[in-house]
Amino acid sequence: MGNDSSKEVEDSTNSEEVAEFLDENPRFLAEYIERNPHLLDNYVFANVDEATVKGWLDKVKAPSPAAILQPLKIDYQKPKNTAAHRTDKYIHNSLVVRRAERFSIDIYFKNRAYLPAKDTVALEFSIGTSPKYANGTKIRCPVKETLQGSKWGCMLAGQDDATQKISVDVNIPADAIIGRYKLTVEVTSELETGMKTERTTKPDIIVIFNPFSPTDNCYMENSADRDEYVLNDTGKIYFGQWYRIGGKDWLFGQFEEGILDIALKLLRKDSRAIKNPEKSLKKRASPAYCSRVLSAMVNCNDDDGIIWGNWSGDYADGKSPTSWSGSVQIMKQWNETNEAVKYGQCWVFSGVLTTALRALGIPARSITNYRSAHDTEYNMTIDKFIGEDGEETNFTSDSIWNFHVWNEGWFRRPDLPKGYDGWQAVDATPQEESSGIMQCGPAPVKAVQKGEIYIGTDTNFLFGEVNADVVWWSVDAGGEVTGMLKRDKRDVGKRISTKAVGSDEREDVTKYYKFEEDTPEERTAFERAYAHGRKADYHDKFVIKEEGAMQIDITTGGDTMNGKPISVKIVVNNTTKENRDVIVTTVMHTLLNNENRCAFIKRDKREVAIAAGQANEQDIVLAFGEYGHRLVDENVIRVTTTARVKQTNNLYVDTFDLQVDSPPGVLTIECADTFLRREYSEISFTITNPLPITLTDGVFTIVGSGVTNGKTVKANGPIGPGETFKSQPVEVYPYRSGRTYLYADFDATEFKNVKAAKAIRVE
Repeated sequence: MGNDSSKEVEDSTNSEEVAEFLDENPRFLAEYIERNPHLLDNYVFANVDEATVKGWLDKVKAPSPAAILQPLKIDYQKPKNTAAHRTDKYIHNSLVVRRAERFSIDIYFKNRAYLPAKDTVALEFSIGTSPKYANGTKIRCPVKETLQGSKWGCMLAGQDDATQKISVDVNIPADAIIGRYKLTVEVTSELETGMKTERTTKPDIIVIFNPFSPTDNCYMENSADRDEYVLNDTGKIYFGQWYRIGGKDWLFGQFEEGILDIALKLLRKDSRAIKNPEKSLKKRASPAYCSRVLSAMVNCNDDDGIIWGNWSGDYADGKSPTSWSGSVQIMKQWNETNEAVKYGQCWVFSGVLTTALRALGIPARSITNYRSAHDTEYNMTIDKFIGEDGEETNFTSDSIWNFHVWNEGWFRRPDLPKGYDGWQAVDATPQEESSGIMQCGPAPVKAVQKGEIYIGTDTNFLFGEVNADVVWWSVDAGGEVTGMLKRDKRDVGKRISTKAVGSDEREDVTKYYKFEEDTPEERTAFERAYAHGRKADYHDKFVIKEEGAMQIDITTGGDTMNGKPISVKIVVNNTTKENRDVIVTTVMHTLLNNENRCAFIKRDKREVAIAAGQANEQDIVLAFGEYGHRLVDENVIRVTTTARVKQTNNLYVDTFDLQVDSPPGVLTIECADTFLRREYSEISFTITNPLPITLTDGVFTIVGSGVTNGKTVKANGPIGPGETFKSQPVEVYPYRSGRTYLYADFDATEFKNVKAAKAIRVE
């Protein structure tokens, strides 16, 4: 019995191998029968009836045509195919289809009907500048009776002699290279004078990834997730402070005219594609490869990429990063000028990368990490240094960004061990080089959580961003490290955020990047990553001095609204059993998002006596005149307080990033709630100056999906304190029906990053 079962399995396996061989070698059977004609005779005698034979004879007797079959046109059935492939939102002249799926076309002939016995039709798809059959960049598909789902193929789906057309179904395999394919129709006819072949080039088709098909590596099972991460062209990018989170409305616009072509252009202009076009082209079947290339090309540091990063606070020769509200205008400007767009910071890089990934069919989202570490030494710690004067010194380039925005793409990782499919972190913001290029990822989020920094690409850097320890050191006048002041295991990686599926609410995804703080799982992950890091020698040389411990707490004393006085409360608590004389120094600077200090605002230094077990409280008030004209970008003020105990000379430090808020509701969008498609409409803006100073050089900007990629209008004159100003109308031309959003921005010399949004309907 066992031997019979084994034989059945063996026979089944052999049958499958034979079937696969015949599929891969369609001419083999014909050649074999030509050598052994008796086999065909035997088959016909045993299996074919008289009616079938008569049909064969009728076809053979039909006279050969006088002229070769000539294609007239191809109907790409765009509405039908794009609806089936969920690509109907793309504004594009070419047919956009997804791999791992079939599409249908009709081929019309101009001189006669298609004769199956005399005519052979084949479709040839080629991609790249030098396509070859050998490497899969050129594919020839004869029109057959059947299709094989795992391969390129064409099947005759119907014939209408009255209109001289044939209907053909085309199958695109799940591992197809994504990009623009040239389509050539090849016709061979058996004529009275012999065989003749002609080839005709037809309009291109564009193939993208398919998150709707289980066989594609980008497959996303949940339909609501696909609606959000593939089909939604608007969203939110989070910013601000971990204790006061804000959301920027962002127009991704992946379906807008030209955006898909720009995303494909980025893949072609990457340095790897220029150096080795054939190798790079073949790798474009992989979403992991495409996401890494796009992370490099969205910034311009090593190539002709899209965005010029600037964290200086000076944007006079470009646009402030805070003024952007969407990706489309940025990408189109780059495409038209062939120059990097000035300027962007992390949320701009992330917004554009989300657009490019979604345009290619890769599910993607923007991720905001609060208290995001930038570990330049890859030692899993952020080392901060305090000098003898209580000022922070730039002893290393380590920093902690108030927030940092990167991306996640959703795809399988057949290149990695099992268990790392799903969300993959990629980052286009230029921070540290990876393989000699400013690029980052893809790093499996699951590997980041576990501290497995050797899995994926740049996982070590991502782990440091969300779970590094912050270590404060004291340095003497000569720059020598003299001791460890503080080690904070909970400061980095807070409230990691993204837009929730199907709503404008925030989803907290911290638990996917790190285990809960101070749990055994979290410390195990840290130790695993730390063991693979590069430690400086002083890491093992010093321990924290516990003697004379002082606890510092910095909070705001109330309202932090721009234009008003701001109060900062400093509390120094003496936790020892001894009275202490303490020198408390508080220094305030305006701060850029990447922790670069810009303008000095204020220093407060005082010596206080703090009894055992007691605390000293100080209120430091900042007048608008002290901070208003020094604010940059995200309106952040860094407060650093040190406490030096005179009896022990021990130094203690803490920092607090104060967010200065813009008054709500000062900017409004004025327009009708409903626009008519392909008819001009007007939009105007109203702003009320909330500051005690005059606003000058004001500029309003508006973007809206399916409405406009970007329009600006200047304020015609200064806007005094408390004054309300209404702009001249901006004319727009809506070109896509449905519900959408308008996003407005206002920037003046004295008051920037003012946003407003309005929902409208286009009918």
